[in-house]
Amino acid sequence: MEEAKVNENSNVNHGRNIFMKALLILPVVWIVLSVFNDVSFGDSTILGIALLIISYLAGDMMILPKMGNMSATIGDLLVGTLVLWGGLNLLGYTEALGEAFLSAAIICVGEYFLHSWILKTQFSNKYV
Repeated sequence: MEEAKVNENSNVNHGRNIFMKALLILPVVWIVLSVFNDVSFGDSTILGIALLIISYLAGDMMILPKMGNMSATIGDLLVGTLVLWGGLNLLGYTEALGEAFLSAAIICVGEYFLHSWILKTQFSNKYV
């Protein structure tokens, strides 16, 4: 009889991970973009949610389990900067690269610790 193949993501609690990531991303985006850079609260919320979804799928579900924490954190920095900068430009905020990079850099500090927690609790502790 064949053994059932164990899915690498079988122990992942997506709801909890997304909630923790939202607690990290949304306040940073609100503070850096809305409070300090006059981006509307609605626009910063839309950008934060877009970043949350894209970075969770790309960084936490694809890169993190295969390449480890540091690769996923660097990936989050790049994705965060591009998503926020592109989104800000699409929404009509010019000269937004500095704000996008600052937001992504602050988020990445927290992402490093979030990734460590995800690896310890939900993956095989491979790259902690």
